[in-house]
Formats: sequence, C-alpha cells, structure tokens
Amino acid sequence: MSITDLRRPSVAIGAAPAEPRAPRVVARALLAAVAAVAVQVLGYLAGWSGHGSTAITLYYAGLVALIVPFVVVLLRHDLTARTRRLVVVAYGVLMYVSWWATSPAFAGRFDETLHVATLAGIAGGEGWFHPNPMLPVSPHYPGLELATYALWWLTGLPPVACQALIAVLCRIVVVVALFALAERVSRSARTAGLVVLLYSASPQFVFFNAQYAYQTLALALLLGALALLVAADDVPDRPGVAGSSVATLRRRRILAALSCLLALAITHHLTSWVGAVALTAWAALSALGRGRRTRTLATGALAALLTVAAWTAVVGPLLADYLGPVFEAAGDQAARLLALDGAQRTVGADAGGTPTPLWELAVMAASVLAWLILLAAAGWPVLRGRALLARRPERWLVLGVAAIYPALLAARFAPTASEVADRSSTFVFLALALLVGCWLAPRLTQVGRRRLVGAPLLTVLILGGIILGGGPDWQRVPGPYLPGAEQRSIDATTIAAARWAGVHLPAGSRIVGDLTLDRTMADFAPVVPVTESAGDENPTRLFVSPTLTTDDLALLERDRVDFVVVDLRMAGREALSGNLFDAGDAFGPSMVRPSLAQLEKFGQVPGARVVLDGPIRVYDVRALRGEPQTFADAADPVLPGAWRPVSLALVGGLLLAGAAVGAARLRAGRRGVTGESGVRPSWLDGGAPTLLVVVLPVLVALGALAVPLAAYAWTGAAATAVVVLGTIVALRPLPAAGDGDGAPARRLDPEVVVPLVASAVLLVVLVVVASIASWRGLFTAPLPPAPPAVATSGTSAEAGR
Repeated sequence: MSITDLRRPSVAIGAAPAEPRAPRVVARALLAAVAAVAVQVLGYLAGWSGHGSTAITLYYAGLVALIVPFVVVLLRHDLTARTRRLVVVAYGVLMYVSWWATSPAFAGRFDETLHVATLAGIAGGEGWFHPNPMLPVSPHYPGLELATYALWWLTGLPPVACQALIAVLCRIVVVVALFALAERVSRSARTAGLVVLLYSASPQFVFFNAQYAYQTLALALLLGALALLVAADDVPDRPGVAGSSVATLRRRRILAALSCLLALAITHHLTSWVGAVALTAWAALSALGRGRRTRTLATGALAALLTVAAWTAVVGPLLADYLGPVFEAAGDQAARLLALDGAQRTVGADAGGTPTPLWELAVMAASVLAWLILLAAAGWPVLRGRALLARRPERWLVLGVAAIYPALLAARFAPTASEVADRSSTFVFLALALLVGCWLAPRLTQVGRRRLVGAPLLTVLILGGIILGGGPDWQRVPGPYLPGAEQRSIDATTIAAARWAGVHLPAGSRIVGDLTLDRTMADFAPVVPVTESAGDENPTRLFVSPTLTTDDLALLERDRVDFVVVDLRMAGREALSGNLFDAGDAFGPSMVRPSLAQLEKFGQVPGARVVLDGPIRVYDVRALRGEPQTFADAADPVLPGAWRPVSLALVGGLLLAGAAVGAARLRAGRRGVTGESGVRPSWLDGGAPTLLVVVLPVLVALGALAVPLAAYAWTGAAATAVVVLGTIVALRPLPAAGDGDGAPARRLDPEVVVPLVASAVLLVVLVVVASIASWRGLFTAPLPPAPPAVATSGTSAEAGR
C-alpha cells in the first residue's frame, strides 16, 4: 500500500463516509500472514527441542496459512497497482523469513557454508581470489561475497546479519522486477501479481534461491537488468514525464541495466550465460518483428555477451573442471533414462531412502498435473498468435522456454540430471509463470471463480512446488543431529569443534574429514580442506578400509594431511543425503554407512595424537611427515567473521540523524515533477525503484573497493556518512496532504494502521525469538579443552588421549 492507502478522506457531518475496504483487507491479510509465520516459528522451537513431528506439522500449517491470505488479496480487483507491488514485496519477504527462521544464527546449508568460506577469506584480508578448496570456482565469481563485504564494511554488522540482508534485498528486487516485466507484457497489475504468485511455485523459489549462494544474487541482477531495459523504452508512454527528461531517464535506466549485467558476469556462471543468450534471442526476435525495443535490447545483449565471454575466458579452465563432470554425469543419466536402462532414482523417497508421506506425494502430483494442463491451455492460443504478444515473434521465446517444463519433470528421475533440472527450473518458471498468468488472469474475473477455483488452484500449485523443491521433511525444520543431512548435520557439537579449530589449529592446516566437518571448520578456522576439486587425490579412500593400510599412509603423505577429523556419531548410520564423504557412494556401500573401525583407525598412524576427543575426534598426523606438532592460541571466533560494535554504533547514529533530517526535508513541500495532467510518474518513472535495483551492483563495486581498505576500519563509517549526506541532499520534499489537486486532507485509518503496526511488531518479535532459539541450539556448547601439551614429536595416539 502507498501512504495514501493508509488514509481515508474526511467527510462533512451528515455525509455517508466511503468505506476503504481494500486497504483494510490488505492490512488484515498481512497480519494473518505474519501470524502464520509465528506458527512456523513455534514449530522451529519444537524442532530445536527435539519434537520433530510437532515441528513439521506446525511448519506446514503455517505455510498454508501464509500462502492463502496473499492469494486471496492478489486475486482481488479493487487494489491499486502500487498496492499490489507492495503486497508482492511483503509476500516475497515473508516467504524468505519463513525459511530463514529455521537457522538465523548460522547459514548452515551446504552451498551457504561454501560461500561463507569465500567471504571469510575476503574478510580475513586474503584478497579477492583466495582459494576455496570446497568450491574452487566460488572465489572467481565473488559478486555475492563482495556485496556482503561492502555491507559489512559500511555498517560493522555481524557477517551473518549482512548475509541475511543481502538475501532479503535480492528477494525484493526479484519480485519487484518480475512484477514490472509482467505488468508491461500484460498491461495489467492484477496479472502481474498473479505471475509473481505463480513464480513462487517454482521448486527453487522458497529454498535454493533464498539461501546465501551466488545464484540468489545473480537472479536478482538478471531480472533487474531485464526490467530496466524494458522500462527504458516505456518512458514516452508514461504521463507526467516532461519531454526534456525522457532521454535522461532512458539513459539512466540503460546504464543501470548495464551495471547489473556487468555485476552478473562476475557473480554466477550459468545465470550470466542464460541472461546473455536470452537477451540475444529477445533482441533478434524483436528485430524480426521490428519492435521498438530492438536497439535497447541489442545494447543489453551485446554488453552481456562481451562481459560474460571476457570473464569466462579468464576462468575458463576452472569452470570446465567444475561444470564438465556435472553435465557429463547428467547427460549420461538422461540417456540411460531414455533408454530405460535401469532405475536411476527411487520414486517417492529421498536420497537416503526415507519414504515421502503420501499426502505430500498427492499434493506434488496434483501440482504437476495442474501445471501440465495449464501449460497446454495457455500455450495453444499463443501458438496460434491469439494471446500474449499476439503474433509478435517474441512470443516464441516465452513459449519455447516454458515448453521445457515437461523435460524437467522427466529429468527428476535421475540424481545428477535432477539437480540440473532443479537449477534450470529457476529460469523455465519465469516463462511458465508469465505464460500461464497472462492466460489465467482474465479467466478469474468473477468472484465465484476467484474463490472456488483460483485460490485453491494457486495454493496447490505453490505448496506442491515448495514440497517438490524443498527436499525431505527433515530439511525443512531444525532438530537433533542427523548424519549426512545438510544443515541438520550441524549442531552445537559441530560448531564447538569448528570454533575449537579456529582457536587452536595453525593457519593453513590441511584437514581431512566428512563433507559436513570440512565445510563447517573452514568457516570458523583458517584451515584448508583436502579435496579432489582443489587438485588433491580424493581423500575419501582413506576411510574405506576398517584397518590402516600402507596405501592410507602413502595417501596421507601425498596429500600433506595435517589433521584427520571424524564424527563418531555417523558410525553405523546411513547418510540421509546420499553421501557422507566427497563422492562417497563411488567407493562402495561402506562409505554410505561407515563402521566405527573405519573412523577410529587413524590412531594407528605412527606418531598420531588425539588432540580433540569426544563425539568429534581430531587426529594430529603431522608426525608422519616429521612436521612439528605445534598449535595456535587465537581468540574464539564465536561466529564466522568479525563484527565492529563501535562502527555499528557510529553508523546507527548516522542513520538515525539522517532519517530525522530526511523526514523533515520531505515534509517541507512538494517532491518530484508532475506533468501537465498532474499525474505523478509510475514506479519506474521515478528514481527510487531504479536505485533499488542498482543498489546491488553498487554494493558489488563497493566491496571491490573496500577489500584493499580493510585495514582502515574508519573508512567504512566514513563512506556511510557520505551516503547518508548524499541521500539527504538528493531528497526533495513530498506534497503536503491535500495540496495541488484540491483533494481534502486525509487522516490515518486505524483499521489499516493497527494491523500494520501489529504485523511489524510481531515480525520483529519473531526474528528475535527465532535468532535466540537458533543461537541456543548451535552456539551454547562449551568450547572443548585445548590440545594436550606435546612431549616429543613422536608422542603416540594413546598418550594424547
């Protein structure tokens, strides 16, 4: 809602007051949605306490209660376009909070921990391309980490808070840009809201594209660039924009779009190439149809192709080593699937063999069937040139990409091909949601259809997509330790061992462990996991035999291993995600369910010592190579990365002062320029939305600038002061109530304000409660004792116990 939607006109005595029903309905729906998130947070509290069934029940109850209010509101006809945009922003943010609240204190999903390690390298003064053995390509696509580092540099906030803020900003840009694109294609804000709802049914929307990973930022940059390029040619059609400013506005949007594409090229490999190819195809089809946007699209396509090709040429060999095996395995599995050459994946179960509940299978099946029917129904008139861009050639791009959806479903029956299909759904659903939304919106105009068909259909589509893309139920809620189970394998014991490593293990120590310990310890300690992807021999073979062999000793020496880290809790238990170790399933069944003997055998290494004992054990094997067995005595890292309370307090004061001065300046008079008709420019005709999108590439650039300035803590606060001062100077006054158009003065409607204030207060409380619960669940275990003193370089493992 705009601020004017929060007001109702004052009326003369005896007159019948108008009933502003729509803003009140929106406010109540928002309060209901926040209350639904509260139900989920209660479930997460139950999960942290070990009540898994209660946690998952409350999670799904809250999820449905979160979706339904937004579906009902966005199907209404009596909302302004601005209100719909703010509703989809609230929807996108609350869906993110619903997911984020499972673990606010630590980004523990697999991909997240890899990017946290890259961020830690940058924040630790190691430079832009500090190696990341777990994901070697990540330091060479540092856009996400640079943007996060810039936010940390400017504010002094803890890195985990900066990570969440970057993800929230990305989510807002995604829904706002998608809304803008759909609104321009359909010429309907109601259809645009429906397209955003449909896109949230993508299997990647709630989980993968919400996590702290480079595709999250890349998707926002891509959609932001597309929205700005399209808007650049819409300025002349907008009332209220003076003719002399048209060229300036157009140039600004094109430059903002190009900055997004430049940042995209150094943020994510596949998304940057998808964007370049899509823009090229769009420009070519527009030229074929002599479209008015051809020149702008061609400019964007050329810029995207040049930047992506240039950066790919720099990191090409590394990229080939990373993506080559993935696509090779996916292609092989897809070929075997087409040839019916054996079962590739168990249907109705997760990677560890845990069966999926029947009701979830039913919802997923209903969702998939509905998508297939909607694709056929919406695609047929487009194919005949009677809908969605009529007979313009650009319709083939939308239709062609959307038509890939059935192939993605087939690919889900093969493990690696399924992963590729999941990642691809991020882009396929952009076209699918646009195609189906433009067809479905006019068919849900009647009140009865909206209530009896539209709301249940959209709810099933969204819920089915979330279930399909979110993994098994144990991944959705926090809880006790589980082996080989993504973030559920990281508990207080794991974090305590990682913090211990940050205190005591020397910088550059090379460690060997399972996937969970490798990625977690690298976030807290300056250690180097030994991995095949970093050019070492795969250390997984060290764990295959229950007894120590000469081959094991030779491999320890060749890989220059300093410490072997084992989690004894996984002994005799099967990995729920399919792998405990790097490519573990390639080494036989024993690596999926290792025995205790396989994990404890490293005490037999000549000169080995147990320097950390307990559920997680650390063996010091440096004596095998004659290395000195010394240790560090660093400060407890507590969290990955440091935060600066003094800078944070200073920046907070600057922001409060800036907000006060800015508010006073806004109240001083009229802001902006209206045209002869007196109509204020739309959201993309003003500067604010363009600034919203361009904040992301600006943060990437600031991060690159801040890296060499890391030693000077004051520079970040100084930069923040400049930003605040510049913002205050750039602000122009807002119109006073009732000014300019003869409209009567308006006052706040308590039936709108009270639910909105209650929603904000409740949301803040939920964030605090979820953060405290996550902290208690992960960071309250005491730090293990320091390593025992070294008597001689040949101290035995037994002496170290």
